[in-house]
Amino acid sequence: MPSIWRKYLGNTRGHFAVQFALLGLPLVVATTFVTDYSKAETEKVNVKSALDAAVVAAVNNNSLSLPQKEAYARTHFIENYDGKIDFELTPKAENNRVEMSAFGVSPVSVAETLGINGIELFEKSAAVQTSENVICALSLATDKADAITFKGNSTFTAPTCSVHANSISPDAMRVVGNAQARAKNFCAVGGGRGLFQPYVKSDCAVVDDPYKYVQAPEAGPCKVEANIRDIRAEILAAEEQIDSAASALLARFGGNPADGAGTAQWLASLFENVTGSNRTLQPGTYCGGLTVDGRNVRFAPGNHIILGGPLVFKNGAQAIGEDVTFVMKGLPSVLRIESGANVNIKAPSTGELAGLAFFQDVQRELGVEGIFPNGENLLSSGGSLNVTGTVYFPTQSVKVVSDSVFGAEAPATSFVAYDLSFAGNADIRVAVDHQEAGLPPIMPRTEDGARLVE
Repeated sequence: MPSIWRKYLGNTRGHFAVQFALLGLPLVVATTFVTDYSKAETEKVNVKSALDAAVVAAVNNNSLSLPQKEAYARTHFIENYDGKIDFELTPKAENNRVEMSAFGVSPVSVAETLGINGIELFEKSAAVQTSENVICALSLATDKADAITFKGNSTFTAPTCSVHANSISPDAMRVVGNAQARAKNFCAVGGGRGLFQPYVKSDCAVVDDPYKYVQAPEAGPCKVEANIRDIRAEILAAEEQIDSAASALLARFGGNPADGAGTAQWLASLFENVTGSNRTLQPGTYCGGLTVDGRNVRFAPGNHIILGGPLVFKNGAQAIGEDVTFVMKGLPSVLRIESGANVNIKAPSTGELAGLAFFQDVQRELGVEGIFPNGENLLSSGGSLNVTGTVYFPTQSVKVVSDSVFGAEAPATSFVAYDLSFAGNADIRVAVDHQEAGLPPIMPRTEDGARLVE
């Protein structure tokens, strides 16, 4: 027996199998735990991404109250997280800030045999609103090529704001020729071409019209002032004599004298209200348009409604207006600032039209839906042109053509139009410091008008 026992103890064959059997379970547990941990790390990335998207979306939605923003962040997370872990969400919204944390347990497999119930995951994101990152040039056209263009030898500079085109065209935004375009960022839903600084982004979200629910004031009686030469009124005052003279001429040359009737009305339709130098124009309704052809013309604070005709600044006109909104009613009501004019307009800081320097009343044009653009506004300058506030023509074109410097002295300017074109041979400078301008925050904000801070 002693010799048999010694032989048994000295025989090492089969020991590995025994040792492997004893160590097998821990090895399997360790191996599966590595796999479980890798899955948990992937879930952490997915959770963080969904949290980031949720807080950015919530902080950017200014139509919601703080409790609604918390609920919106929670809903947005659930919609964007496609994992299988049930997370406990804790959102918190404050002024210009939304944060949310997520706590959950990633399941394990074999590791449960060692008393490990799961891998705890905790992630947190927070975003703040960047009110300075606003859109200062927005095209509302949905499928137009060249919705925003930069042409000629012009230099467009907007270092504090964004340029955005809603068009799905791959050429929604373009830089043509020797033009230069610099802004905080450029984004076109469909895409763009040309040299942008920084490069134009695509596949961005459509930006809604920020003023589509703003109601324009109703037009009042046609304004007649002693300091406005109403040529139409002068013609109509002599209507009988003009029609009589026209009938006499027609009869002399063999025409039908009756055709002379209405000549005065036809002539009157060709003329606009014209104001000369050293005038102060009061708020009211200017029927048939208004032409500023003189120096030292001042617009008193209030709403100046331009009804059924253009607003024109020409022949080196010099005009200034503070706390003024020009309300453009009717398709013929477009803005024309001709080269050489010196125009300085500042929008009001309070009221229904706060921040709006030029406002197209679209409600009067619902009968022409689908015909876009249905007007062209031309802002040219060989002198100086400074608009503090928003130029709003949602169904019309706006063309800015500068041969000198446009907007250099205006602390806050923005354009919202059907389509936009910037051209000329000089600097077009746009800024959006609404605090310096004393205006409400310029709208709208860009889709990335918020930044993550956690």
